[in-house]
Amino acid sequence: MKILMFSADPNILDASSAVAQRMIEYGKRVEKLDILVLTPHLAVRPPSGVELADNTGVYALTGRFLRFLKAFFKSRHLIKKEKYDLLVAQDIEHAFICWLLSFFFKIKWQMQIHGDIFSPYFTRHRMSNKLRVILAKFLIPRANCTRVVSDRIKNSILRTFDVQADVERPSVAVLPILSLPQDLNIEPKKFPEFDKTILMVSRLTSEKNIGLAINAMAEVVKKHPKTGLIIVGDGPERQNLESRIRNLELQKNIKMDGWQDSVAQYYKDADIFLLTSLYEGWGMSAVEAMRYGAAVAMTDVGLAGEVIEDGKSGLVVPVNDKNALVVALLRFLESDNLRRDLAEAAAKKVKELPSEEEYYQKMVESWQKCRLT
Repeated sequence: MKILMFSADPNILDASSAVAQRMIEYGKRVEKLDILVLTPHLAVRPPSGVELADNTGVYALTGRFLRFLKAFFKSRHLIKKEKYDLLVAQDIEHAFICWLLSFFFKIKWQMQIHGDIFSPYFTRHRMSNKLRVILAKFLIPRANCTRVVSDRIKNSILRTFDVQADVERPSVAVLPILSLPQDLNIEPKKFPEFDKTILMVSRLTSEKNIGLAINAMAEVVKKHPKTGLIIVGDGPERQNLESRIRNLELQKNIKMDGWQDSVAQYYKDADIFLLTSLYEGWGMSAVEAMRYGAAVAMTDVGLAGEVIEDGKSGLVVPVNDKNALVVALLRFLESDNLRRDLAEAAAKKVKELPSEEEYYQKMVESWQKCRLT
């Protein structure tokens, strides 16, 4: 089976990166895999093509808007040279290109959706997201198959198309994002100034809603002044968040440690892992924290209700509800038994997720099934 894939992740161009290694593993299981990476810009202009493995090639296409046009013509050129069995789109914009190529060249295509695009918070967040939802509603029924990363996304898609009598109910498969086991014996990064440590690992962007966690901490420290919040990550919201921390005089309780090449030490030290997103497709950082034994408190997004069940394997609160979040954090801080019991239950849930080999097998099976649709 020969696959032509579209991605927006420039890390694929770095053969040593985790995502590039995942592409190589995909390539081992098919006859040929070519990947077009569409990115607005790259720090270093890449060569026209990068060979990750003997049968796995990557092509970078840059430009804010021009990259989509470049991708169409590059893929058309590749299709004329190679007889691909399936096109795979990892973004909504890429799915539009696949739909056009499918129309012209009669090739089956898979639409992958990694975000909860039908969440009301998604469409409120940016005008461009509203356009993406309109485009997705057009494309999903036209894809030969759709793969999503959580039951939440699948259910939101099915609800959306259930109300459209003139549209055939789409076929949606669920395969969570691959999470690889880590070194659980690593030494924790200690924060001796804190009695309990709350950890967040996230891009510092507005949809991650880190400000909600900071506001909640202002209430938490009134009862537990030696509790610390460690925020690992970077992004455009960093200055705004640092300003909020200063305004609330929380500099002693909240540390922003920036981007880290490895966060395993932070996971190992955390008593509580916190996720406050307005919307998520899955929530990889929560899964990683669960492996290290942290209890998870999170908003009702992504894997909440699927892996993190409220009161069973974690604590789930309504999106953007500060008061509910404060209550959840206080429950964990004030009950070692609750925190330990839910952390242990979460660790068991993680073990039920597909192993590395099961993940690759299911992905390839989804491609084979799509090709025969």
